[in-house]
Amino acid sequence: MSFHWLILLAAIAVEIVATAALKSVVSAPWLVGVLPLLLIGLSFALLSIALRVIPMAVAYAVWEGLGIVGIAAMGHLLFGEHLTAGRFAALAAILVGIVLIEAGIGHGGEAEDKRLSSEGRHV
Repeated sequence: MSFHWLILLAAIAVEIVATAALKSVVSAPWLVGVLPLLLIGLSFALLSIALRVIPMAVAYAVWEGLGIVGIAAMGHLLFGEHLTAGRFAALAAILVGIVLIEAGIGHGGEAEDKRLSSEGRHV
């Protein structure tokens, strides 16, 4: 796994923690409310690093998709939120979509890859 993919996974993990922190802020002092904002900013900063190499559509889809799945799991495990069979199926569909999107990287044709490379963009 490349450095940029690891950075993307870190961005996703930080987003999940930030969202869980948002849920906790309801009963916490206002100062704790700053933590989710800082974490969300860090998540976007990490995402911007990953975007230097990973195509935007792929990185954003993976970031959001895994974020949704992770947040759903976090909600269930930490906050007792109920996950129905339908919700599990929807989360599984998101994961399948991510796999299909990731599998399509670099299959846009050699001509397109050469054009992007000549413009200094990564494929």
